[in-house]
Amino acid sequence: MWDLSFRPAKQPRASGIRVGFAPLKRLLAILFVALLAAQPVVVGDTLLLKNGDQLKGTVTLESAGQVRLTHDNLGTLDIKSELITGGTVSVTLQDGSTVSGTLVGWSEGHWLVKPKDLPTVSLVVADDGSLSRVVDEPDDAVAAGTEPVGADDEATATRSEEVTEEMREAAKARISAAKKVIADAQKELKTPWTGTISLGGSLSQGTSDAANLLLDVGLTREVPDSKTMIKAFYILNTDGDSTTQNWFQGSIDHSWNFIDKARRWGLFGLAVFDYQEQASWEQRFNANIGAQYLLVDATRDPGSDWFQRLKLRARAGPGIRKEFAGDFTDPALEVLLGGTWDITFLKGVTFTGNAQVYPDLSEIGEFRVTANTSFMVALESLEGVSVGLDLKFQYQSQVDPGQQDYLLVVSGKVQYSF
Repeated sequence: MWDLSFRPAKQPRASGIRVGFAPLKRLLAILFVALLAAQPVVVGDTLLLKNGDQLKGTVTLESAGQVRLTHDNLGTLDIKSELITGGTVSVTLQDGSTVSGTLVGWSEGHWLVKPKDLPTVSLVVADDGSLSRVVDEPDDAVAAGTEPVGADDEATATRSEEVTEEMREAAKARISAAKKVIADAQKELKTPWTGTISLGGSLSQGTSDAANLLLDVGLTREVPDSKTMIKAFYILNTDGDSTTQNWFQGSIDHSWNFIDKARRWGLFGLAVFDYQEQASWEQRFNANIGAQYLLVDATRDPGSDWFQRLKLRARAGPGIRKEFAGDFTDPALEVLLGGTWDITFLKGVTFTGNAQVYPDLSEIGEFRVTANTSFMVALESLEGVSVGLDLKFQYQSQVDPGQQDYLLVVSGKVQYSF
C-alpha cells in the first residue's frame, strides 16, 4: 500500500446517467465512455508509481525524498520516493531557471532529473524548500584519471531510458484498460434483440412460374450461450381472379453453445411451417433437434484476405415431418443433415444462409432439400438500410403424380435493420 497523506479536493457529485434501450441513448452512452477513455491528457507533471499507476498534476520536490503532487481530483498527495519509479517533471530553481525532464529518482540526498539530450541534473532542496543545482567537484579518483568522467551520467541516463520504457508500458496498459471499458459498456448496453423487415419482388419457377411480391421479417435474440432466430416470409402473385403463387413460411431456430469450453459443439432445435397453395401437400410442418459443430470461425483485418469474418457450422439431427394434403399425409421420420454460413466480405457486405437435406427414414430412398441464402450490401448513406438478393429453394422427391417436385425463388429486396 502507498504511504500517502490525502488532502482531497472537494469534487462535485457526478450526476447519474440513465441508459435505456432506445438506440439513441445506447449510442450516446457508448460515445460518453469512449470520450472519457480517449480524452487528451492534461499538460503537467507525471509520476509513475511502482504499482503501475500514473498520477498527473503539479509536482513539488521536497527534502528527504518526499514528493508533493497536487492533483485536480485527489487534492494534495505526499508520496515517498521509494514508491516512485519515474515520471516527467518541470521544476523552477531558486535562481529562476527551469529544469524539465525525466525524474530519475532520489539518490544520496539529491533529486536527479534528466533533461532530453542533456546531462542529468542533480538538485538539492534548501531549508526553505527552494531547489538549486548541485555543482560537483571532481574527486581524487577522477582527478587522478582512475575513474572515467561521466560514469554517473551514464548510469542515470540508463535509468532514464528505463523509466521512459516503464512509462510507455504503463500507457499501453491504460489504453488496453480503456478499450476494455468501452467493450464492456457496449456489451452491457447492447440489447439482445435485433430485427429486419424486407420488401421486394421475386421470380419463381417450379410449382409456380410467376413474378411475385415479397415480404420478409425476422427477429434475432443473441446472448453468450444461446441464439434464437424467428423468421417469416410471404410471397404472393395473382393473375386476375386466380392466384399463381401463394407461399408463407414461418420458422423458429434456437441453438445452445454450452457443450465444450471451446464453444464449438452445441445443440439446436428447429421448427418450420410451410403453406404453399400450389404444392401437392399444401401445408407442411417439420421439427428437428440435434447437434451442431462450428467448423470455421475466422476473422481477418480489412484488406488482408478475401473476407473479414467467416463462420461455417455443420448440423445433424432427427425429426418428424407432417403433410396435411396430398397422398402422403402420414407423419414421417427424417434426418436433417446440413449447415449454416455467415460471411462478411467487406464492412456492410454479407453473405448468409443455410442448406439441408432431409433423408426420409420412413421411406428409404426418398428425401427433400431446402436452402435459403441472402447477399446484402449496406447503404452508407442510409443507416440500417441494405439492398440485396435472396434465393429460396425446395425439392421433394416424393410428390403427387403430375405435380412439380421443386420450387426456386430469386428475389431482389430492400431491407431495414433495427
